[in-house]
Amino acid sequence: MGKLEGKVALVTGAGRRAGIGAAIARRLAQEGAHLVIADLAAPPRGPLNPGGGTWEEMEALAAEIEAHNRRCIPVRVDVTDEDMVEAMIRTVQDAFGRLDILVNNAGSIFAPAQVVDMPLEGWQKTLAVNATGTFLCCKHALPLIMRGQRGGRIINIASLAAERPRPYMAAYAASKAAVVALTQSLAQEVAPYGITVNAVLPGDIDTPMKQWGFTLESQVLQVPREEVIRHLVARIPVGRLGLPEDVAHLVAFLASEEAAFITGQAYKITGGRELT
Repeated sequence: MGKLEGKVALVTGAGRRAGIGAAIARRLAQEGAHLVIADLAAPPRGPLNPGGGTWEEMEALAAEIEAHNRRCIPVRVDVTDEDMVEAMIRTVQDAFGRLDILVNNAGSIFAPAQVVDMPLEGWQKTLAVNATGTFLCCKHALPLIMRGQRGGRIINIASLAAERPRPYMAAYAASKAAVVALTQSLAQEVAPYGITVNAVLPGDIDTPMKQWGFTLESQVLQVPREEVIRHLVARIPVGRLGLPEDVAHLVAFLASEEAAFITGQAYKITGGRELT
């Protein structure tokens, strides 16, 4: 029996089968959880937006999980749209009648640029998805989690950028720092209900979004893409990029009863990059 047997989890940003959200969904299912997976499932909006997953990828992930005797329901959601977030939570309630674990993984970046050149729309959209989206999901999921009086887990996926911002990434770094602050404030509010709230700060994880970033950086710096990757990996003490599964293992632990006394924390998962 898995550590999450009988639990119900909601994972946002799970639309890319090679992404962090999908890896988290698989890992929670392996531990026994039933799932609702959600994503915008829309094409990229312009060359400076990596885009989310697709509905077909989410359906395939749901089928993969259900083949292992776990229920998994895919839902289309824009986490910046409060009505859609409320509808997503109603789907969880109607399907399972409970929610035990919320993983806020949905995130994006729009038009990375130096602050002096950054379009206001890029700043606002990045903050809206990463910070406001996390807030809205917490706001509307919490009543369902609290109703069961069983405690619960909220895990917010932030980024190492929250603590180690880089040039051209001001909007993304600011949005992820907001996620960490939200995590720490909310943890204090819901602790009396047995609900823990923690943040995970991935470093350089080999995902489609990261690969898009490598391409963009090589264009900005006018150096080969392979050189960008080599230079980065050389700064990671363990000598490789992280895998989505590396993040998923940590999330599964934080979602378990073994982490019942851990709340308000921000866990870096970086291969030691911030040490160099």
